[in-house]
Amino acid sequence: MISGYVAVGSYLDPSDKLGLAHFTASALMRGTKSQNFQTIFDKLESAGASLGFGASVHNTSFSGRSLAEDLPLLITMLADCLRHPTFPQEYFDRLQVQLLTSLSIRAQDTTEMAAITFDQLLFGDHPYGRPEDGFIETIQKITRTNLVDFHREYYHPKNLVIVVVGAVEAQAVIDVIEAVLGDWQNPVQIQPAELPVILSPSKTIRRHIELAGKSQTDLTLGMLGPKRKSQDYLPASLGNSVLGQFGMMGRIGDAVRVKAGLAYDASTSLNAWIDGGSWEVGAGSTR
Repeated sequence: MISGYVAVGSYLDPSDKLGLAHFTASALMRGTKSQNFQTIFDKLESAGASLGFGASVHNTSFSGRSLAEDLPLLITMLADCLRHPTFPQEYFDRLQVQLLTSLSIRAQDTTEMAAITFDQLLFGDHPYGRPEDGFIETIQKITRTNLVDFHREYYHPKNLVIVVVGAVEAQAVIDVIEAVLGDWQNPVQIQPAELPVILSPSKTIRRHIELAGKSQTDLTLGMLGPKRKSQDYLPASLGNSVLGQFGMMGRIGDAVRVKAGLAYDASTSLNAWIDGGSWEVGAGSTR
């Protein structure tokens, strides 16, 4: 198994083209300078291997699986997709339609819309307050050229992390990685601007969103949480697990769902990133 990431995430998205990092990561395997879409997937499938990419706020992650003897193929495929994607127009168009369809479905999901609105109110203009997959109007503005430029400007080996686990020799793995990634450089890479400071809300903020024709109601409330490296993170994580995760959605699930019957789901979540985090309670029920 192989997993890892490059330091490219949605925090780099222009405000009018939110979802660009996610779009780019999703398109990396649609074709490279030496292989087309079909060839990439035929090679992986014939070896019983898998490979995939996905973008989060700070990173674009990847993971894959193969037999030990096919690890060189997997690493070579990973390197090719990271370094030499071509983003063919045909597959760009298909992927854009898929993303827009997914966002249209999300816009009718009360749970998703409550979570997005909560992040927007809590984090404001900070990238943590923006959905990583963007909005319909921002994905519509993205062109193939935007993907090409984004990859050229931000994809580079600095802070690249690769982890390999399996019945393989460490030095043999290092040799393969060195052969396909050792000369990777990006002299064009742009230094991203520093992220804005996260400010705690000065007062209670409420927002009600009505989705026409929906009988489902979702309620989300919460506050800022600790950073991932904060000393408060592990105690907060344990407390969150007891409060809203363990068993049937923790103590909140027991009180709100089981005993009071006020909702058919009620739980808590703790999110922690490099610059900050959030803690929230969510519950859903019919009107």
